[in-house]
Amino acid sequence: MMLRLSRQTVRRSWPPYAGAFVALACGTVLVGTAVNLAAAVDAAINASDLSADQRTQLADLSSLVGVMAGISVFMALFVVGSTFGFVVASRRRELGMLRLIGATPWQVRRMVLGESALVAVLAGAAGCLLSAPATTVFVWALRARGLLDVALEPSAPWLPWAVAGPVAIGVALLGSWRSSARAARVAPAAALREAGVERRRPSVVAITIGSVCLGAPIALMAVADHFTPLFTVVVSILVPEVLVIGLVCFGGVLFPWLAGLLGRPFVDRDVTARLAREQVRTAVRMPAALAAPILAISAIAGSLIVALSFTADWTTALDREQLRTPLVVETGGDPAVAERIVAAQGVAVADPRSTISARLRPDGERDLVDVIDLPAATQARGLTAVEGSLARLGADDIVVTETYAFDLGADVGDPIDVRVGGQRIRATVAAVVRDAPDLYGEVLVPRAMVADLPLTVPDVVFVDPGSADLDALLAGTAGRVLAADAWIDSVDQQTRAGNSLGLWVLLGPAGLYAAIAIVNAVLIGASQRRTQVRTAMLLGATDRQLRRTALWEAGLVGGAALVVGGAVTGFVGWLIRQAVTRDVGAVGMTIPWLPLLAILGTCLGLTLVAALVGSRRITRSV
Repeated sequence: MMLRLSRQTVRRSWPPYAGAFVALACGTVLVGTAVNLAAAVDAAINASDLSADQRTQLADLSSLVGVMAGISVFMALFVVGSTFGFVVASRRRELGMLRLIGATPWQVRRMVLGESALVAVLAGAAGCLLSAPATTVFVWALRARGLLDVALEPSAPWLPWAVAGPVAIGVALLGSWRSSARAARVAPAAALREAGVERRRPSVVAITIGSVCLGAPIALMAVADHFTPLFTVVVSILVPEVLVIGLVCFGGVLFPWLAGLLGRPFVDRDVTARLAREQVRTAVRMPAALAAPILAISAIAGSLIVALSFTADWTTALDREQLRTPLVVETGGDPAVAERIVAAQGVAVADPRSTISARLRPDGERDLVDVIDLPAATQARGLTAVEGSLARLGADDIVVTETYAFDLGADVGDPIDVRVGGQRIRATVAAVVRDAPDLYGEVLVPRAMVADLPLTVPDVVFVDPGSADLDALLAGTAGRVLAADAWIDSVDQQTRAGNSLGLWVLLGPAGLYAAIAIVNAVLIGASQRRTQVRTAMLLGATDRQLRRTALWEAGLVGGAALVVGGAVTGFVGWLIRQAVTRDVGAVGMTIPWLPLLAILGTCLGLTLVAALVGSRRITRSV
């Protein structure tokens, strides 16, 4: 009976559910695409002999899409939660009527959950059907941008359907669970009330969850001095989500108060600002529902942007601190470049960066391992042991970076199986060196270990020319000579360009969800105020004043959410800066103002446009 009522409710009153449908459909497409790509990547790795570069591309692709799907599912929860929270708030009299005629709290709850499940089934079906073409388009875009040169064959459609469909239903039920519990608590007397008083105090569960989520970052501050830069970057990806959950738990108190505070300077100048401020201060549901997606996207996107920028600053500072040669020669894939420089008379230092593919990890995944001539690498790239001793490096020893040692828990003296060229070498970690990802990889082996095996063509050669004339030496080759600082700047620009592309992939879907949630919250909130708008018009308020009031209200709430999101971004940036400045003395600080301001402008613009559209619709229909 209640499930039939759920179906009828969704069919007759579909507009409030449109935002949840679109968000769940997009989430299903992304999850299905991630599963499709994961299966295709696994098949490609197992079916063909790929180069190490291609394996790295595929591994990076899997990680990127997985993180994208995770962020998207997290944002979808906000859309579904805010949608059903509004739906329940707008139907208090209807729910009270059901209770009055004998419906039990569990039946009411089952009706709300049935509505969310119905929306999820429809959205999941649409998303599953679109996941296959979306995968094709996504792979085509990556190949067009030169980020992937491996042909991927999509898996059977049933695999992504089997994963993405249940995920859509799970997200819908989880997002509407709290709203269904609130609906079950509606008393029969609500059917007789013309207005309801919104509860401002958070529940015990919300207080508990919020306190834990907000307490964890505070605990991080106490131990931040012990974090390595890499660990801090990893933590910075998770901290914004935890903080957002904690802040949303107290959203009914926090955002009305902060929005009222932001509106205080304007109340004496504009009567519509005064009215909007009072509405925001006395409301709970609308400010909290509107602020949640704005806070989520501004905090998560802002933190990722700042984290990537500060990480690029860190790697650039490492390059400048450790690179000892005045010149760097880019070979352009020409093997003659490195051969001429190494064989030339008068060259003081010549250190080609050569690599070889090897298996070191327990999962059998291949890595690119740097093959070094220790004296040349020490003079050119400033290899410095932080544990162990480079002097102990023998033919069966390897050197790892701090990042690699942290990831695998490898210490000096630990044995590691190195499988290279069909050979199995029982190597020992001789030393742990500082990170410098642009100068060398995470694992370095002596040339004597792989003396009989072919190496990749060096991409760069770190050179101190001494008395040699490099321009004459490299005439007729693809080599390009750069000053060390110019080469570092070029690498930094390439890194930031790659980061920007990755951010588009990661945050594009999340931004779409945030836009859906913002517009949905504003429009549904406006639709609930027909009686209030009608009363204001009877008292003499003009259409222009009502629209200005709606704009002020949405702007104050959006501004409050952006202030809190900016605080979260600032906290994450502080964590990373603390770690990188302890690791490297002189680290620049590049604040990406343009993308941060773009987030702010987009969120405020969407909020104000939605408020204007909603207010026009209401004033015309009253």
